[in-house]
Amino acid sequence: AETWRAMEDLCSKGLCRAIGVSNFLIPHLEQLIQDCTVVPHVNQVEYHPYQNPKDLVKFCQAHNIAVEGYCPLAMGTALNEPTIVAMATKYQRTPSQILIRWSLQNGVITIPKSTKEERIKENCHVFDFQLSGNDMECLSGLHADIHMSWNPMGIL
Repeated sequence: AETWRAMEDLCSKGLCRAIGVSNFLIPHLEQLIQDCTVVPHVNQVEYHPYQNPKDLVKFCQAHNIAVEGYCPLAMGTALNEPTIVAMATKYQRTPSQILIRWSLQNGVITIPKSTKEERIKENCHVFDFQLSGNDMECLSGLHADIHMSWNPMGIL
């Protein structure tokens, strides 16, 4: 809470416009909201079809906390998922584009990582199509509570 209060102070002095947290689960956010005066502007969490924390996203949206999803390609694991590959063919897109579009349509700010210029450009071409409701549900159905990165569950 001390670090957060220092960030609130920076915000109140106009030294930053937004402050946020990373890997906060609902109990962490509830405690922070109870103890502090500024609600986080953003919560950055791992977000992909295998790690789709719907309740956390709903909580954040209800409290006007933007959700920023990292690891949208599940560290490449999801790129070979048969369901995703089939959708990529159906929409004439890459699996990466399908995954990024799914995140965006779920209201999650998405930050794919790449060092290759052609991949970065490809990842930006996701605003000229939409996944159908059935396809969105199908991808959401892949949730298995699998973390490709760090799991914040054990932190109280």
